[in-house]
Amino acid sequence: MRKIVVANWKANLEPAHVEDWLHDFSGTYQPSASVQVVLTVPFLYLERVAKKIVDLEQVALAAQGVSPFPPGGYTGATPAAWLKGLVSYTLVGHRERRHYFHENISSIAGQVRESVAAGLQPILCLDRGLKNALLAALDTDDLEQLIPAYTPADAVQLEIAAASDEIMNAAASLSASTGGRPVLYGGGVTPENAA
Repeated sequence: MRKIVVANWKANLEPAHVEDWLHDFSGTYQPSASVQVVLTVPFLYLERVAKKIVDLEQVALAAQGVSPFPPGGYTGATPAAWLKGLVSYTLVGHRERRHYFHENISSIAGQVRESVAAGLQPILCLDRGLKNALLAALDTDDLEQLIPAYTPADAVQLEIAAASDEIMNAAASLSASTGGRPVLYGGGVTPENAA
């Protein structure tokens, strides 16, 4: 089974530093046939990063969310259909999007639906409290296409990794709720604790 490692840039890297980061990454990156690396970058950088990673094996892009609506009269929205051919994945339901931008179950389910319709694979961030309600809002076809990602509910746990038994229990529960799908873990991963 291929592993997926997702690097979410969030809104941390200023435009002036993108080229330096990409240079450093491409200079040290060593591909592995068993690992897919997914860079989740802000919309502003997607095209620029796509051009720089085109020759890197096993590296793909993800959008940091998409519009829950199709193309149309939605000012400020980026429809998933516009990202086809640019990204392979979308990151949806992230705790920060729910907390700071008030995304709710309906809008998250819409982002999953739009991503799948555009041929993009949604990485759906779930915590234990949200899991049942959000999964119930998804169509079976959408559920079969997504990658579930266990993300702790509070901000501190997003920065500091939970104990491995807690992560394994949460991932097993999430996997069982999604038909046995493999689960990503997102929270406090560092070079020291990645193993």
